[in-house]
Amino acid sequence: MKLQILIADSGERSTKNLNSLFSILEDTEYTVKMRTTDLNEAVSLVLSRCCDILICMNRAPEYIASKLLRLTGGTERKMPVIIISEQDDSQRMRECFLLGAIDFLSEPVPPDDLLSALARAASMIHEQLIESEYRAAVNHALAELPLTDELQPVQEKLRAFLLKMERKTATVELAADHFGFNRDYFGRYFKTRFGTTFGDFYKSFQIDFAKRLLATGQFKVLEVSRLLGFSTPDYFTRVFKKHTGHTPSGFRR
Repeated sequence: MKLQILIADSGERSTKNLNSLFSILEDTEYTVKMRTTDLNEAVSLVLSRCCDILICMNRAPEYIASKLLRLTGGTERKMPVIIISEQDDSQRMRECFLLGAIDFLSEPVPPDDLLSALARAASMIHEQLIESEYRAAVNHALAELPLTDELQPVQEKLRAFLLKMERKTATVELAADHFGFNRDYFGRYFKTRFGTTFGDFYKSFQIDFAKRLLATGQFKVLEVSRLLGFSTPDYFTRVFKKHTGHTPSGFRR
């Protein structure tokens, strides 16, 4: 699936020139989906997340980059933004970086520079997607556990532990240490309160996280296996099939 680009243009540059600039994207993972020369429309499109990447063509008569970045959330914005300027302007460049732009290119833009900027944007999107799916898996796993007033503080401590273990592999020992217990006591503590062992709970959580990543279509089985901390893709495939009845590649399709 290609990453979709929104172009916000502050000048009346010819379509021919724009097409020439972005013709290098034809055989890449990127595609230009929309273009607008209206600032308000650009803000609305960014906030609606209709595309994956914003490229702002910052030109006379109105240099809109910094204004557009402010109106769409500054550094809190999730969509990566690349600025292409008609001139090498260090003051505008600094302002744009402070407002969350990931790159500032000057025209004429060398194709390799544009592709490198887009690769950084793709990497940022990739990392955001991992974090989003991980947090969704945490929420789902906790929602499956019994919840009472007495158990709520325990669940919140468990949530903090799982969030801390993103990109790491949790073990009973690490969980016990987080709760301030020894391994054996923690095992009994968890089973008594939630009716399942921590190991079974965590394995179900991992499989749900794996399913979410695979369902996006953005992650290969090898990468999912690595993210979940499995020693080999073959071992991950065996565990995944045992829990779901499908191989990871079959589930991904």
